[in-house]
Amino acid sequence: MKFNFISKILICASITMLFSSCEKFLDRDPLSEAAEKNFWKTENDALVGLNAVYTALPGERDFWRDCQSDNSVMTNAWGEGGLGYISMGNHNAATAYVQEEWRYDDIRKCVYYLQQLSKMSFTQDLKNRLEAEARFILALRYFRMVQHYGSIPLIKDKPINLDESALPRTDKNLVLDYALENVVYAIDHLPEHHTGANLGRINKGAAYMLKANIYLHKASIKQYHEGAADPQLWKQAYEAASEVLKMGYGLVDDYAEVFKQANNLNTTEVILARQYVEDKITHMLPVLASPAGTGITGNGWASFCPTRELVDSYLCTDGKDIRSSNLYDPAKPWENRDKRLKKTFMLPGEHVLRPNGKYAAYQPHPAYNMGEKINSEGGGITGYMYLKFNEPEYVKTDAGFANWPIYRYAETLLIIAESLNEFKPGDLQIKTMIDQIRKRAGLPLLSNSDLSDQAVMRKLIREERRHEFVAEHKRYFDILRWKIAEDVLNKNAEGINSNQNDLIGDWTKPRFLAQNRKFEKIKHYLWPVPQSSIDKNKNLLPQNPGW
Repeated sequence: MKFNFISKILICASITMLFSSCEKFLDRDPLSEAAEKNFWKTENDALVGLNAVYTALPGERDFWRDCQSDNSVMTNAWGEGGLGYISMGNHNAATAYVQEEWRYDDIRKCVYYLQQLSKMSFTQDLKNRLEAEARFILALRYFRMVQHYGSIPLIKDKPINLDESALPRTDKNLVLDYALENVVYAIDHLPEHHTGANLGRINKGAAYMLKANIYLHKASIKQYHEGAADPQLWKQAYEAASEVLKMGYGLVDDYAEVFKQANNLNTTEVILARQYVEDKITHMLPVLASPAGTGITGNGWASFCPTRELVDSYLCTDGKDIRSSNLYDPAKPWENRDKRLKKTFMLPGEHVLRPNGKYAAYQPHPAYNMGEKINSEGGGITGYMYLKFNEPEYVKTDAGFANWPIYRYAETLLIIAESLNEFKPGDLQIKTMIDQIRKRAGLPLLSNSDLSDQAVMRKLIREERRHEFVAEHKRYFDILRWKIAEDVLNKNAEGINSNQNDLIGDWTKPRFLAQNRKFEKIKHYLWPVPQSSIDKNKNLLPQNPGW
């Protein structure tokens, strides 16, 4: 097998080094005398060190985090330190999971790397590129923490241990300004594409996507939270994303293939992905996404389940929702629908692979007493499960290796459409961008009347983002920045119809309750600063509003 650069570096057993693993080395005391004397000498040292920094990129765990939104439910809400509590509104500053996004270990790792790199001497062009990759990761981590916590401590030049410092929080806008400074450096020094052994490294397109996302966030907060729309911020998001249009990316024909292991080398649509390698660097998505009794092994934990509201929100092929379309048949609810519906989910009545190698109907209702029945071990709690990021034919269900897409070209198109609709509504390019997404989904192209109505377009763009990025952990950040979380997360999560005799697609009938949810707008748009960090550094006070 031919491994790409991350595989070569992170499989540390194959590297002769003075330390046991790349990541552990970067996690050790940055001021270690041994580290200073015995490493950071050669170009290869710089490469090895940087690839340990790459572990700070988001990965498959973001699949889990979609349950923080109205898309998904975690079967055992208390698991992973209370991940499932976020959507329920049951978390607080002492909830263990709240610490998970407070990633100053990653910040320290990035800053330490940049400090050491600055002292090294080798080819300047390569040194600039490696610095650009590290600065991209630093910017991404700061941006993500601002999205969760708002104002946070800002560490720039020295790898400080935050818990041992007395650093106060820096205004979130200054943190984002610093993130943008790093992104601009990355844009200036990264190539558009990598090839060969460097395939998978951070590139210029990824840097532009990060820049676009930061401005999209800033524009949304200004408009929806502060009531002070700033067309210039939307324009900057648009301009950054538009640069990616020039780089040769496109949509692949089959939506489902983007998320398969066999597609790991796809660089047509995927701009940047966290890299995985069969039997070497793996994850558990196949077993987490599957219910028991399905797939070639029959092993499944059903850990995360799509909500009924999400499934019902997919349009019919005439572009109308299920409540208004003449094409919708409650007895055959999966027909004449957005193609992404069947490619994303296991749906009641649809045939799925079984351990005997044959296909049979997926029947999660308890009346059928199948392995996938809801509210049982391995059955989940809504009656819907995932095909996206799943590999039913793969026997190593706890060792999946599909890459995790951080940025896809589909997001480029939708950022352009959303930002244009806000600062230049009615522009024909909005239709051009969205039509590419809708064509692949089997939906009708936009009409001129749609395009001329900004409110209609805003709703439509938001629907496209939701359905395109299910399970990719985009939705949670979207409902926060649009300030609609107070609406969508104050509705209970539900599953399939509770009466076996009711048509499975009849939305008027009683359903199984999956989860009670609550979102308090005065506090839940930000997470609390973790109590464990405040206990060590009182300068992190005051706590976020409401906490």
